[in-house]
Amino acid sequence: MERSAFDDENDIVNVDTIEDLRVNEGAANEAARAWSAWLACHASTEVAGDAILQAFFEEASNMQSLFDIPMAAQAGKLVAALTELVGCMQNKDGLKRSLSVLGYMHMSINVPVGAVLIFRDAILSCMRKDLGSNLTETALHSIGRLVIYVGGAIICIRTICEKRNALLISSWKESHSVEEDETGDQQEDEQADEANADKKAAAAASKGDVDEAEFVDDSEFIDSEKFEEEQRSNCSGGQAKGVDGSVALPTTFNEMFQINAAVMGFQRAGTSWMVDVLEVLDALVSYITDTKRRQEETCLLALRLCSHEKEEMVFSQFKACLLAALRSTLPKTWTGEHEEAWSWLWDNLVYTVDSAMRKIPTYSENLSHVLGSISAKRLFKLRKDIYSRFFQLASAGQNFFKQSNTRLHFIADRVLELCQEFFQDPTGMISTLSSLGFRHVGFGIPTELFNPFITACTQVMQRYTDNKEAQQAFQWSLILTGSVLVRTIKEGSTVVMKAINMNSAKALQKAVTLAPRGQRATWLLHVQIGDQFISPLMWAIDSGSLKTAEAILNDLLTIRADRHRYYFGSDELFQRHPDFVRRLADKAPDMLPILLDGLVWRSNRTVKNGTKRRVNYFVKNLMLDAKGKFSDALKSIASTGNPKYIVHPVVTLMVATIWNGLIRRQFAVSRLWNVVSLVIYISSQEVVPGMIEENPESKNMKWVLVGVRIACYTFGIGRLGAVQLHKAWIWSRNTFRKILAEIDTDGNGEIDYDEFKEAVITFKETVSTEVKKALKLIEVDEMELFAQEKAAAANKQGKLYNRISFSVMLLLSIMLAQDPLFVCSGADDWPTEKCEEVDAALMYRYYLFGCLGMVVHYLMLIDLAVFNTEIAAFLLVVGSVMGEMTQFLTALTFLLLLFGSTTSIQCRACPTLGGSFNDMPNAVTTLFAITVGLYQGDYRDIQEDPVLLTCVFTFVTFSVVLLLNLLIAQLNRTYEYINQDMIGFAQLNRASLIVDAMESCPKTKWLRFCATLAFDERKEFDEGDMGLPGCIQQEEDPSENRIAHEMIKRYGGSTARSLPWPEAKASKRVDLDDEESRLEHIETVLQKTLRRMDRMESIAKRRHEGSSLGLSGVSGSSSISGSSVSSDDSAMSGGDDFF
Repeated sequence: MERSAFDDENDIVNVDTIEDLRVNEGAANEAARAWSAWLACHASTEVAGDAILQAFFEEASNMQSLFDIPMAAQAGKLVAALTELVGCMQNKDGLKRSLSVLGYMHMSINVPVGAVLIFRDAILSCMRKDLGSNLTETALHSIGRLVIYVGGAIICIRTICEKRNALLISSWKESHSVEEDETGDQQEDEQADEANADKKAAAAASKGDVDEAEFVDDSEFIDSEKFEEEQRSNCSGGQAKGVDGSVALPTTFNEMFQINAAVMGFQRAGTSWMVDVLEVLDALVSYITDTKRRQEETCLLALRLCSHEKEEMVFSQFKACLLAALRSTLPKTWTGEHEEAWSWLWDNLVYTVDSAMRKIPTYSENLSHVLGSISAKRLFKLRKDIYSRFFQLASAGQNFFKQSNTRLHFIADRVLELCQEFFQDPTGMISTLSSLGFRHVGFGIPTELFNPFITACTQVMQRYTDNKEAQQAFQWSLILTGSVLVRTIKEGSTVVMKAINMNSAKALQKAVTLAPRGQRATWLLHVQIGDQFISPLMWAIDSGSLKTAEAILNDLLTIRADRHRYYFGSDELFQRHPDFVRRLADKAPDMLPILLDGLVWRSNRTVKNGTKRRVNYFVKNLMLDAKGKFSDALKSIASTGNPKYIVHPVVTLMVATIWNGLIRRQFAVSRLWNVVSLVIYISSQEVVPGMIEENPESKNMKWVLVGVRIACYTFGIGRLGAVQLHKAWIWSRNTFRKILAEIDTDGNGEIDYDEFKEAVITFKETVSTEVKKALKLIEVDEMELFAQEKAAAANKQGKLYNRISFSVMLLLSIMLAQDPLFVCSGADDWPTEKCEEVDAALMYRYYLFGCLGMVVHYLMLIDLAVFNTEIAAFLLVVGSVMGEMTQFLTALTFLLLLFGSTTSIQCRACPTLGGSFNDMPNAVTTLFAITVGLYQGDYRDIQEDPVLLTCVFTFVTFSVVLLLNLLIAQLNRTYEYINQDMIGFAQLNRASLIVDAMESCPKTKWLRFCATLAFDERKEFDEGDMGLPGCIQQEEDPSENRIAHEMIKRYGGSTARSLPWPEAKASKRVDLDDEESRLEHIETVLQKTLRRMDRMESIAKRRHEGSSLGLSGVSGSSSISGSSVSSDDSAMSGGDDFF
């Protein structure tokens, strides 16, 4: 590279001190003119900066990794900084201010001294190349000295900042260490308790009282709910209270800051813009050594502060409150160095934030104007050009943008929208981008593709607008968006998420071996960045990585234990995902058995002389939600309609427990009214009228008839109507509560008038939609129809009962209107059923509806079969085969109509001895009587008419011989299929009844029932081994489930929660059902075979070398031959292993 002629002293970079730059006024002015002239030689500042960077990278390619933002943006920032420095050559204060900011922005970058000289030479070579003779030696010399001066100052500032940064971080942590101190004290107490427990265990073991490996200290068991409550109370704001309830003095940094703001008269600011600064300040100090994160937080702070009135923001007020709060929280350690460090940090932060805030309003206005003025046609071409340019810059991007063109255009549109939204709602944008970044974690998108994409978008935008401010705004917003996304992806790309992307259970197991035992479940359930989090387990399920999802679920539901505590991920699983069973039933129902199996612990030891085995069913989280209400887990399992899930021991126990302890009596009382109603109905329609017929003159019996019929209509219509209204009320209440929860937009838990009006309107629309769906007036989308079908399959019996009860109420209402006893209420001799208003037609209608009413009253008793599983299963089988009967009756109806209409045409004057075939109705009736065996005639009565006889024989062949036998075969096949799961279907029906009954179960009754289950009490695993709470313990026959090994994984050694579990030895057993396990086994065998082949080859080589040197005799040859044979045998042994 071409170098200018400099004195040796100018090549020395001063990195020890920052002195004044000695350049006279004439040289400074000449340097400024030369710089301006050089910039005029280029189309834009980005082009000029790109020329410098290219020249620099040619000589120092290893420095390219330090420039991690798009090159166009980097080039523009470089030229802007150099222009500012050249302009300040004669302004010492301005130059120092600029140097301080540059040092602050680059204090975490290690700049070598040699790189400063190379950078100086790159700038000067570019200027000499473009300006030629117009560049004077004075200007060249001055600019060179400026670059060396600035480079040395940046290196010097970095050295100083290393001490300042350490001081800032330590003092910030110390000022926020109230909670950490409490946690530390708790950990110290825990370690002390563990040490005491070890001593107790050793003493007990020496006496032979208890096995040390099974010792569990009750005091060390961690109640997860209590732990979570303590964490929430520790993190909550507000003033602390002492033991006596008095208000304690503020001790935390935030409390001290607010008090100082109030004392200084800044209370209003302390609750507005100062809150935004405090939130960002924590991230700034915590990541002060990360240049990119610091710049990102600075830009975000500037965007957030732009939403406040500029007049109310006085940064010196915040500085005063900040330093006062720090002094108050660090009274013993605060020194002048602290004061200097924090003042330096705040001054530089204010300078950078203030510079950004001056640009943001202009950026926002220009960018919105330009994007709003682009026509739809040009916008379509812009989106297309973005991808064309991106694929030119990074061809690897084509492997990830595999969606359709419409989806790609949607993504490009969303990019443009995000750039505008950053100026409007920066806080909301961080949440949006964090969520988007988490999705990219699951997609496995390389972060290296973001810079080319940003460059492509920026370059394309420059073609569509000449507005420089809009170009800079678009680039600035896009870089900030990319920075947040890249950071989210990097922080979210944990070893667990990488294993999920690979869908490898083996990689997942390796990943979680590094997790502390106290955080192992959290690693599998929670990855958080900012206010956004993603669940690796749910991401694996949603993305279809079911192998890793099963591995995660098995790991969470494996009980592990050391001497002091048990670790079981069930509670944390349902705390993180209260709706986990529902989501599993919807998206991966095949994983439900894995979940249910993991909630069962069976002892490998027997009790009661080997006749019983302890079993703990951890059903608490399946029965109770976080608020102590009845969980929807049973409803979700039943909604699958799969009888195999419902007969799982866990679900069977849960259903039996709730049914026997809570629902059976409630259900029996509700169904007892049906029996009473049936007795009253029989009395009113059969018993009492029969007694009146025997004694028609008895006035008392007629009044008894009036009484029983009034009771019949009252019990039937009134009670069933009340039941239907109660169900409607329950549905309305639950629906309205759900709407209110969704409408609560401000999130304060209270509903104002506007929110209530919106909720009422939404509720009316929901009711109207449900009514239309019930009446089939609107179409239902496929997903909702699928969900309804699943729910219908689970609640088939319940829906049948509802329809029957509604039919009873309807028939009784009709009978009340047609009842001759009440129609004749105006008669003089009432009560009577004979009067002028009552004719034969009315009596016929009343008796017809009375018969139907009797049928439906008896059908209502079918619901009582739920008390006996076998009877319920039989009824379900009967209901299941009704479909086959429908097909048979359809085919039979077709044959009846076909042959009935045919014979009626031919037999206008046929004899009636063999049946009436003269018209179609009589012909159909006669043929049906022949089919069901009620025909009283003989074929010889119609043999005089061969055509009629042929038709009848043909009909009988098809209907009786074919259809009836085919029906029998179909019923047999269907019964065989249904019979396998009929107990499951019966259990499914009972579960659905439980779910319906729990909607109207009083809260107090439910709480009393839960108290009897004692979920908070720890249950024994084995004798003397107090285990985990949240379970129901039972005993089973050991022959039902063979358990050869302990289901709890127990570990010795240290019991610290911060340590990972010891690595378990790899199992040599090959799972033939797992493809990954089989491939791993083949790979292992091949590697062993190759190693043996290598050993054979080395032996043969040594034998060959020995014989060629004449060092082996006959015996030696025999020895080598023997070795060869031995090796061959070894190889064959390896081959046997392989096969």
